[in-house]
Amino acid sequence: MEQIVDVQPVKTYLRAIDGRVKTLLCLTAIVVAAVLSHWYLAAVMMLVAMVLLLRQRYSLKMLCLRLIVPFGVAWLVLLSFLLTYGHIEIGCITIWHWAFPMYLEGLERGFIITLRILAAVCIITLLSITTPMPEIMATMRLIRVPGLIVDLAEMIYRYITLMDQTAHTMRRAQVSRGGDSLPWYRQVYDLGVVAGVMMIKALDRSTRIYKAMLSRGFDENSAAPPYFEQAIPRWDRLFFIWSIAALLAWLAIDLIVR
Repeated sequence: MEQIVDVQPVKTYLRAIDGRVKTLLCLTAIVVAAVLSHWYLAAVMMLVAMVLLLRQRYSLKMLCLRLIVPFGVAWLVLLSFLLTYGHIEIGCITIWHWAFPMYLEGLERGFIITLRILAAVCIITLLSITTPMPEIMATMRLIRVPGLIVDLAEMIYRYITLMDQTAHTMRRAQVSRGGDSLPWYRQVYDLGVVAGVMMIKALDRSTRIYKAMLSRGFDENSAAPPYFEQAIPRWDRLFFIWSIAALLAWLAIDLIVR
């Protein structure tokens, strides 16, 4: 199964580590990043993940594109905290006759949440480009994630490339008919048409796939055959222990430092 990433294959130590180790480590790192209360600790985790990504020859441009959507969500969170949380005013935004005070506590809380989100995205991106998706899904089954969730994730991963290609084909068809020369509101309308057709196609495809699965005896409660046939190598186990210890130490620093 091909990876949905724009990265050149390169042999690194991270790619050679057992997929179970990497998946559990990344999940633990995301949890640690989500509970950090000091912005500089979350920023360090984000920077470490970004450096590791670049060492995997992951394009900086692709990383920035990956961060656009989560940054947009984080920016809204930051703005909402800035305008609604706290009591120490640091400024005021005036729009017509309405005044919106900005608070220092809201800025601090929104900033740390933004860093948490970006750190988590960088960590999960690092996992996705260093670990084959079947290994990630198999590890999720090992840690008792509900089978229905894992099955849905596998189907989404399998067909997201197909849906992306279909959307690009429809868009190229619109452009070839002069769609890019229309006024902006017509282009927005055409984009909405593409999105609507894609949703209908996705619903129709999902229904046909589910019927095909049922005809082959699919049962969401049935146990999947084991994917991993070998035990985790000794050096990978040691790497896992030391990495977990480092993450716990990082969390302890966050709890100790005031």
